[in-house]
Amino acid sequence: MSTPEPPKRKIQLRSDESPWGALARELASNPDSPASLQIVSAIRQSVQPQVQAVEQVVSAIEAQCMEDGEHQRVAVQAAIQCWERACHTEMDSATLADFHKMAQQRIDRRRRHPPSMTSILTQVPTMTDTGYQLGVHMQGIEGTWHRLWGIIVLSCGFTDNVDADEAVVTVRAQFENLLGREMLPEEWRALVVHAKHHHQTVVEPSANQRSADHSD
Repeated sequence: MSTPEPPKRKIQLRSDESPWGALARELASNPDSPASLQIVSAIRQSVQPQVQAVEQVVSAIEAQCMEDGEHQRVAVQAAIQCWERACHTEMDSATLADFHKMAQQRIDRRRRHPPSMTSILTQVPTMTDTGYQLGVHMQGIEGTWHRLWGIIVLSCGFTDNVDADEAVVTVRAQFENLLGREMLPEEWRALVVHAKHHHQTVVEPSANQRSADHSD
């Protein structure tokens, strides 16, 4: 029995073919070959400084949008300078505007979502909720956490005593069943405070704006 040849780790350059063309050909024809994996790894390593610089700028702008002060403005300028060094170009107004848009989108997404369980719970469950992460259902631990926060937010519009709301009590019991224990009093208070703040700063202003638009 003949011994199979080891996988090739180098790309053979064809006649009249550029190195970039050879890389593209290998990635398209043999995406799982050692050579292709090396190409992907090299590309990731080469762009990693730029990716990190973008993340730094967007995070700094996001922090400034949440609280504008001298410290936040200095952080944004420092992040821009880091980006310019990593990308070897000056930041233009269009690119900066795109980063501001990305930061605002992050803030908007976070406002529509509950706080992370790690920020509220003293003991975080180790289980994962793939269905929630894929947007398939909201019956697992993370999906039920989201539903619990959402029902508290909704209840805040009707009562100051959310603990007595039957719907809140029901979903809380579902979450605690998945959690395997009752929520501690301080954990529950922190979640309710977050939900009330969301209702006051996001839900109510949005409802008032819609009412104003309809009255015009």
